[in-house]
Amino acid sequence: MLVSLTPIILVLGGVAAVSWLFARLAEPAPVVGTPASGTLKILDALGFLVGILLLATGAGVWSAQAWDPGTRYLLIVTGLALVLKLLRDIPWAAFGGLVIGILCVAFVYLYFPLPETVFNASSLWIYLAIFLIPALFAYLAFKFAEDLMKLLGGILASRPVATILGLTCIIQGILLLLDQSLFTIMFS
Repeated sequence: MLVSLTPIILVLGGVAAVSWLFARLAEPAPVVGTPASGTLKILDALGFLVGILLLATGAGVWSAQAWDPGTRYLLIVTGLALVLKLLRDIPWAAFGGLVIGILCVAFVYLYFPLPETVFNASSLWIYLAIFLIPALFAYLAFKFAEDLMKLLGGILASRPVATILGLTCIIQGILLLLDQSLFTIMFS
């Protein structure tokens, strides 16, 4: 169903990608030292949902081999830009390390419970080590992925790139409604 709605979803994604521009034009100039407006935060949250819709549509278009390859890539890249814009601020490394550390301690506690003391040390210290060692390794692994996500999200969500992606999505969506494609016009 999403594949048939691709032109409309592209226009919606384009509007979401350039929403920062609409918000900036609609609001008065901010006073120096004031926090960011709530409108931009709401638009970012809506952009996240539209990004998920773009990614789902891109996956559907890709699996159905519908539309041209440029449209497929445009759906995926714009969807990633909108999703990563919001997700890049979440501390994934700390969250992943915490979850893995807790899971390791829970596994040992439930399936291999320790006695009160081990080698004259309280079992609490052993459980703490069981938590910290996997948590630190997981943190390092997730930190690399988090930094890559921040880098990619920072590039794709930058205002010049987001504006280019947004305007391209809007133009491509309108052209697809007219049975044309920006990519076939440009490369033919």
